[in-house]
Amino acid sequence: MRRNGTGSTAARQSAFALSIDDYLNGEPEIHCRIIDAAAQLFRRHGFSTVTMQDIGQAVGLSKAGLYHHCPSKDRLLANIVRLAGELLLRQLEAAKASADSPGQRVRRFVVTRMETIARYQDLFTVIWQERPFINRADFADIAKKAELYRIGVRLLIEDGIKDGEIRPDVDPHLLMLAIDGMTGWAYLWYRSKGAESPREIGEAFWTYLAHGILGGSSPEPTKQQSRSRAKTSRRSK
Repeated sequence: MRRNGTGSTAARQSAFALSIDDYLNGEPEIHCRIIDAAAQLFRRHGFSTVTMQDIGQAVGLSKAGLYHHCPSKDRLLANIVRLAGELLLRQLEAAKASADSPGQRVRRFVVTRMETIARYQDLFTVIWQERPFINRADFADIAKKAELYRIGVRLLIEDGIKDGEIRPDVDPHLLMLAIDGMTGWAYLWYRSKGAESPREIGEAFWTYLAHGILGGSSPEPTKQQSRSRAKTSRRSK
């Protein structure tokens, strides 16, 4: 009997391991809903407080029904951590694969990174908020993905330097850290009901990076930035 129980748990653990493609495609739907509900509850109430019954209720399952799909909260947390890392890697690869010039690929990277963090805010918040509860193996995995990501960003910037669109005196590592800091904390401060969309925020960040913030010659605002300024003006009246 014990062997059968162990085998059943192992089977559930294996089955509840969403690939990044499955998650982005919403398949299987119930597993994606469970991940999203768990991330939202962990973000709002904390991993230690949320129960499997809470998660089950959020997706319309009994506690037993939830256990049929997923063996534990720890397994849910592990999936959230892994998927968040893979979302960023996928976002970087899409920017690198675009048909834009090297410098514009960096721009695309900044904007889509902001969009990705805002869209999956619950997942990214959980990584930072629940660090003490992430087991060593899962944390090592996310750290490895983060280093691959940083290397990829530096290479993206170096391509822009080689092409002449980014100044040769720019330090790729420092610029990578600047972009990381500008957009990475969005998991904490971004509000979906704010005046600017994630894309508008990303474009504004890129403008600050590419053209600076001191007075003098300034670039023409994009259509999105013009709309954002108009909304801000109306709100202040």
